[in-house]
Amino acid sequence: MQLRYGWVLVAMWICITASCMAACHAIGPSATGDGSGTNWANRMNNLPATLVRGDVYYLADGEYGKYTFKTPNLGISRITIKKAQSYDYGRTSDGCTNDISAGWSQSSMGAGQANWNEFYGSGSTPQPGYLTLTGNGNSTAAGCGVAPTAATAVSDCGLKITASIGQDSDFDIGLNNNDGQHRSPSWTITYFEVQGGGDSNNGGQSEEEIRCRGGCDDFLVDHVYFHDTGCDFFKIPWTISFTVQNSYIRQNKSSSTCHGQLWYSEVDVSNVDFHSNIIQDIEGTGVWVCLTGCQATNFTIYNNVLWRTAGSSRPGTSNGIFSCINSGNRCTNWSFIGNSVVNYTADYAGALGTHCDGNPNTFTWKNNLFYGITPDDRIDFQTCGGSLTESHNTYLNSGMPKSGISSTDIVLTTGASNPFTNWQGSVFTLASQNTNWSNGQALASPYNVDFAGSSRPGTDGIWNRGAFQYVSGKPVPASPVNLKGVVVP
Repeated sequence: MQLRYGWVLVAMWICITASCMAACHAIGPSATGDGSGTNWANRMNNLPATLVRGDVYYLADGEYGKYTFKTPNLGISRITIKKAQSYDYGRTSDGCTNDISAGWSQSSMGAGQANWNEFYGSGSTPQPGYLTLTGNGNSTAAGCGVAPTAATAVSDCGLKITASIGQDSDFDIGLNNNDGQHRSPSWTITYFEVQGGGDSNNGGQSEEEIRCRGGCDDFLVDHVYFHDTGCDFFKIPWTISFTVQNSYIRQNKSSSTCHGQLWYSEVDVSNVDFHSNIIQDIEGTGVWVCLTGCQATNFTIYNNVLWRTAGSSRPGTSNGIFSCINSGNRCTNWSFIGNSVVNYTADYAGALGTHCDGNPNTFTWKNNLFYGITPDDRIDFQTCGGSLTESHNTYLNSGMPKSGISSTDIVLTTGASNPFTNWQGSVFTLASQNTNWSNGQALASPYNVDFAGSSRPGTDGIWNRGAFQYVSGKPVPASPVNLKGVVVP
């Protein structure tokens, strides 16, 4: 994540080297004892309306309803809202200046999730900046946001939002205007589950899982399981630096009143980074979309898997993976590098690539692996007088791209072998080494490390196309039962 203020980095360095401690508070869905939050036997009833900067708020399991922020959006001391876990529940060894562990019960407080139905800004107060919301999970290769399965403890996604049908947004950050003057900088959301209204969402109601109205600079999403939104996953105007990584994003709904997409930008947005995510069943206008006066610069999309489940009849996108549409919008320096696109579809010919309406755009499209795109006329590239740098891509059983291909591309319109270990079972590692997906272009950091953290090129000197580098001799895991995400070997 890019931090724009050098003095913030200095402050963070001082805190780390000095082993900073914080005042901690015990929170439950109902109060016990004197309700002061000084320990678990006297836990506070829900989060207080005004939070103290620099403090940590530990939450027990339970249902918390809707939370409305009233904390002033001032200062850079970080507020942390954290799910209590068996390994971290407010002892001095957990970093608390005051030990809150008395009265702790693992079975009733640390075995499940703390669940809300919405986070919301209040009146003239946007949600505060410098805020961390963490479910306090400890998984890496599997777990929250990577492979939430029946075998994974639900507590790994320790915090959750479960939206109600017809709800506007799950995280509603900032004031109810898009002026760029009421910014909520430096948020971190991690080990979190966000569940939207899904296909049952009111057809006349939009829904976004994260909506930032006034600007969300330096925003990090890491190990988050987003699923079943009623329209968009992210609606982000007026923002500098937004990163989404190590997350699983599954299924949105598009309708005549809310044209869905994964990402929707308006006005000025720059330095957006999506990497090492599983992105499943996105329908609507496009995947990354620039609309409504959007001027979007430096979008870096790499090491992701975009897929549609086997046998799915869900619709696809109508414009493109990159959609810079409507008069006046401009996409500058958008890169799609080292991604795997599997069993995907689009609603119209040529609508799975780059799309624009009038203004010149600059796109880079390299080292990607497409497999099983249907029908066979879906891939096309438009720049509207701008530029496309396209090379070293592989298109297998996906028809012939309508434009833009280069001499370094590999195109087998039919009859190509399946590259993946078991994509139908959500395992997207490469099953073997093969010239159809080797000979990627060597690129500098961050592209020289794959989804699983393996170096590119591999020890065999080969740079693979797609999200995963083939690692010779590395064992392939069995596909788990009830898999919702992806397994990384």
